[in-house]
Amino acid sequence: MRILLVSLNRVADPYPVFPLGMAYVADALRARGHEVLLHDLLYQSEQDLEARAEALKPDVVALSLRNIDNVRADQMVSYIRGLRDLVGRLRTACAARIVVGGAGFSVFPDEVLEHLTADYGLCGEAESSFPALLDCLASGETPEAIPGLVYWQGGRLRRSQCVSALQAPDAAFAPDADWVAAYRQRGAVFNVQSQRGCPLRCCYCTYPLIEGRNRRLRSYERIVQELRAWKALGVNYVFFVDSVLNTSSGHLRRLAEALIEANTGMQWGCFMRPQVFKAEDLDQLYQAGLRHVEFGSDSFSDSVLKAYGKSFGFEEIRIASEQMREVGIHFCHFLIFGGLGESKATMEESFERSQKLPSDVFFAFPGMRVYPRTPLWHQLRERGLSLPENLLEPYFFIEPELSVDGIVARVEAQIPVDSRWMPADLPASTQAFVAKLRARKIEGPLWEYFGLLNRFAQSAPR
Repeated sequence: MRILLVSLNRVADPYPVFPLGMAYVADALRARGHEVLLHDLLYQSEQDLEARAEALKPDVVALSLRNIDNVRADQMVSYIRGLRDLVGRLRTACAARIVVGGAGFSVFPDEVLEHLTADYGLCGEAESSFPALLDCLASGETPEAIPGLVYWQGGRLRRSQCVSALQAPDAAFAPDADWVAAYRQRGAVFNVQSQRGCPLRCCYCTYPLIEGRNRRLRSYERIVQELRAWKALGVNYVFFVDSVLNTSSGHLRRLAEALIEANTGMQWGCFMRPQVFKAEDLDQLYQAGLRHVEFGSDSFSDSVLKAYGKSFGFEEIRIASEQMREVGIHFCHFLIFGGLGESKATMEESFERSQKLPSDVFFAFPGMRVYPRTPLWHQLRERGLSLPENLLEPYFFIEPELSVDGIVARVEAQIPVDSRWMPADLPASTQAFVAKLRARKIEGPLWEYFGLLNRFAQSAPR
């Protein structure tokens, strides 16, 4: 069958993120003999998409929805608006079935399918379920038994159970060279994945909804193969997009060993939970190319960490920070102010404790985005809080003592005290500096420069 595969993500701030999930699905479809045509709305227009749909007459148009919104309580932006109209124009352009999937869809399967009026949706991993759906469409068989399928029956939405695969997909990976080149021109950070599934219990997190809790490792040989594929296309830095790379110290150690042995010359970053590391493990990770760690710390107050469902406390955060500094790995902390158990006192505790931490930067965000079926959602309902029935429209929880504007103002007041704290929006001077580095083909997230730029901005004559 002829499949027009569309990436709907148009966000390029702070940098474009290559649509790795869609690339995996494209390879899985090609391996089954389907003709796959790619269209990426980050750099290709909706008008061109409609023209291609009309000219190419695909059997299926598949929409990959990465995010529902920008997860910003202070400046909310919905990415779902306008997509229903796009689906309508695609139906006018061609007679293709419309299928939607992706991480954003997996969080809101019924709501998104109904909003877009698409024909089918696929929750979770689609490398197997999408080819199975195409087989049913080609043969005329009923597809209702396909895991994770959302479909219409008798004018009503139905959904089959979404079951996580027992193993992470491990097919060959060969990203389209022109696709990669378009992202390189825009300063993208490219990705690789070493595992799927997250066993952690963070109250707000959607990863268990998207990937399940069962942790599945990919083969280290395949990860190395992907790194070499990126390297052959001129990429020298990748980001591991695992929900948390260090859910298992054994996996982290074996991954480092495989990367050292392969000697790809690739540098990389990842998400981690703060923990006490063995010194030899961190030395090994640095040797393997680790240069940036983004800690999902969320708070520096132990009571808030407990309320957030975190399995660590401030002491682990402090030790992990010290260890990263000693090895020479850049790291930052992401925090959520205003969520469950937060107060003005616990916020001040976080600001005070941050002074004890070495860190390149601190990124703080107000409010906690509420997603259906998460622990946060259940707890708020148990409190008797009246939540919107349809959470497609961004909804944030903030403890009553606090407010979005108050949190933003408090973070901004901290910046003159400690330039490592970042404002909600990067200053124009910082954005210009990042653009210059990107123009020089400097790869990586670049946030290690942000604190220094803050200091320069503060010392500049006014």
